[in-house]
Amino acid sequence: MTQESQGFVVTTDIFNGLSIDTELQNFNIEKDFDHKLAEAIPIWKQDGVRGLWVKVHLPHTCIVPVCSKHGFDFNHAQPGYVLMTKWLPDNEENKLPEYANQFLGVAGFVLNENGELLVIRERFSVIKSKPWKLPGGLADKGEDLAMTARREVKEETGIEAEFVSVLAFRHQHNFRFGCSDWYFVCLMKALTTEIQHCPQEIDECKWISIKDYLADPNLTEANRFFAQCYLNQQKSGATISPTLIDSWNKKTQHQIYTIQTPSEECLPCCDQ
Repeated sequence: MTQESQGFVVTTDIFNGLSIDTELQNFNIEKDFDHKLAEAIPIWKQDGVRGLWVKVHLPHTCIVPVCSKHGFDFNHAQPGYVLMTKWLPDNEENKLPEYANQFLGVAGFVLNENGELLVIRERFSVIKSKPWKLPGGLADKGEDLAMTARREVKEETGIEAEFVSVLAFRHQHNFRFGCSDWYFVCLMKALTTEIQHCPQEIDECKWISIKDYLADPNLTEANRFFAQCYLNQQKSGATISPTLIDSWNKKTQHQIYTIQTPSEECLPCCDQ
């Protein structure tokens, strides 16, 4: 719901809060913002508003100190804007959610028709020995796991590959900027075999047998474990595969990943 209040254009949210977007202001932001904000906060508080969000776009960064003066703190920043928040109740814990605190990485465990694994050596690595590893990288906004895996494998190695299933995943903490990190390893089938690696990111790229890969003394324990997971998966036949399930409002569908056996049929889409 959108409403006018003290010269601001604000929108309510599920936290009974108000979002203020500086792109929508209909007044002189440098001259009027401090005064109007000071007038509005007590009124919003009296009306039962619990949280305030201010999205400050790049041309209006002069109001950041004003927001800080009135008790706002940084929530996050993206190219073109910074978002600041303020929790109004004096005797309630701040319930406004922090910004995204998880990275999502995806790697491709790509096999060709000979059962050989596609591996890379990064041009820049924190490990001096630059061990062979799986091609992969961070998911872009709006990408499914399969999309990220295909894109990263193609960008780093030139190989076209199709998603088969999730092989394994890792969750670690205290990653970049103190965030946590999800890392999904996707089993993939190579559709092409001619390697054309990215020289800006990758030093070397090759096909290697699983046996030789596991025999590499410089292999990290995580990558050794992922290769062993593949061998175990081949014996059991079970996969972690997605099924499209309707959202609660039927307006979209979500990929829900479950352990599936070769004889198991996917359930029809249902309301979740």
